[in-house]
Parts: sequence; structure tokens; C-alpha cells
Amino acid sequence: MSKRILIISADGFEDLELFYPYYRLKEEGYEVIVASNAEKITGKHGYSIKVDIKFEDVKPEEYDGLVIPGGKGPERVRLNENALKIVK
Repeated sequence: MSKRILIISADGFEDLELFYPYYRLKEEGYEVIVASNAEKITGKHGYSIKVDIKFEDVKPEEYDGLVIPGGKGPERVRLNENALKIVK
């Protein structure tokens, strides 16, 4: 089974801080899953990404790593109780 990495974010994320690890981890063979409370999120510079799973559906024990991109996304993420449970 491949290793799974979870990226949690929201609108306003710093584009490079999400896309760079997203594609580098995929290149290394990881399964990368993007979680948010929307179906699609858009970065600070206008780049969007489709969300794979909602915060409330994430089972943290199924992931080997967590990436939280910077920008304004983390501020919005920390307001979601399900996202806080994931991080804890």
C-alpha cells in the first residue's frame, strides 16, 4: 500500500506552498489527498485545486503525513472543528 499524505487548506492558501509539495510528493510515489470544507479551493494568486475529501470525512489514522500550506488558508482552517481534530 502506498503512503498517504494529507494536505489541509482553504481559500487564500499560498499557491507555491500547496502545489510544490503536492507535485513533489506525487513524484516520489505518495498518494496525496487534499482536504477542505469546499469542493474546490483557490490560492492567493488565483490557482485552484479540486478537493478530494471534506474535513469531516478524514480519518487521520489513514495518513502518514500532513501538509498545511501558508497564506490565509490556515486562518480559515483553524476555525473548523473537524480540521482541528485532524491536526491533533
